[in-house]
Amino acid sequence: MTTTTHAELVRRYYDRNTAAFDRLGQGGASIHRAVWGPGVTTRDEAFHHVDELLLDELPDGAAEPSVVDLGCGLGASLAYLAGRAPIRGEGLTISPRQAEGAARLLAAAGLDGRIRCREGNYLAVPDDLAGTADLTFSIEAFLHSPDAGGYFREAARTLRPGGRLAVCDDFLTPAAADPALPPREARRLAEFREGWRVGSLLTVEQTVAAAAEHGLVLASDTDLTQHLELRRPRDRFIAALVAAGRPVHPRGEYWLMLAGGDALQWCLLNGLLNYRFLVFTRG
Repeated sequence: MTTTTHAELVRRYYDRNTAAFDRLGQGGASIHRAVWGPGVTTRDEAFHHVDELLLDELPDGAAEPSVVDLGCGLGASLAYLAGRAPIRGEGLTISPRQAEGAARLLAAAGLDGRIRCREGNYLAVPDDLAGTADLTFSIEAFLHSPDAGGYFREAARTLRPGGRLAVCDDFLTPAAADPALPPREARRLAEFREGWRVGSLLTVEQTVAAAAEHGLVLASDTDLTQHLELRRPRDRFIAALVAAGRPVHPRGEYWLMLAGGDALQWCLLNGLLNYRFLVFTRG
């Protein structure tokens, strides 16, 4: 599959599913996962725990830090950061529907003068973002890239010297990278890859090596897997639905998304994937 073809699949995935994510999710405009990290006591805090980790990565003493979100969705993380720090932010999403939704969200919050989200491919970052960011980040967006090296090349290009890149996503465990993976485990990983339009599913070690080729050095690695909310009643219902439907091989974007999400949870619970918050620095 070519990079262009994969990008079109990701665009279609979010164009078709974002409304459902927003409607059925519990995080409002935040379509990322809830993370019940240390000190989190409410669902709202869980949906913004990763955003709080991002706040900790902003440079000390900067009057107006510049932030870039590669794979910004509806712009909820940038809006959250802007409500707690004097940032100026830019977001890129491959989905025109997400870009339109983000514009509405930011205008309603009175942030459209400080934060902008636009349609774009993070494998070809606009030139006006080059060398602008104190902090660049991607939450659950890196794995969609069909070219990990290209992602890190462009992410590094956005950063000022000394800037930081934060990537929060799912990564293969060393056990899952074994070529002799049993058939059941291999099938569930394949369902996740197909259903969630995954392009780069790497171990942390492979990810760090890909980043290093573009001058990015790992500064910290936080494993958040144990803080995820897995197998809620709705998740168990979806698992039963997917199991019942598997013999007839249903297709369609929405079905693939459900099957991919169920496979993701299974892989997290069975030690094939983990959910990490990685921070890199640019020299």
